[in-house]
Amino acid sequence: MSASLQMITLSVFPDLPSADARRSLASWLRAEDRLRDGVTSTPPEETPAGGTEVLRVAADDAGTVMVLVQAIADWLTHRRDDVTVRLSRADGWSAEVDVHRARDMDEVTALIEAAVRGVSPG
Repeated sequence: MSASLQMITLSVFPDLPSADARRSLASWLRAEDRLRDGVTSTPPEETPAGGTEVLRVAADDAGTVMVLVQAIADWLTHRRDDVTVRLSRADGWSAEVDVHRARDMDEVTALIEAAVRGVSPG
């Protein structure tokens, strides 16, 4: 395992009552060859009572992070409803992307450029 491997946590809001948005994002990310094996859902025993389940994505290099960001941007532009995706790391860094503020790929990509810099390993 790479020394720079890190877990990026993705939370989707709103994601109730059926968690359809989170499942949709997980499916979208797993369609990417580079992400497929690194996407996991929070095990039920690790989800706090009343808490939101999250996705975890293993990223071991900047290329994987770029694929992740591009996949999130693509997914957001295909959403018909307002959705927020929060990216975070164990060291406390986080960023949010609100799809209602970005209706085209250029706007979504601009919103998450800071996320790429913040999440990139190293």
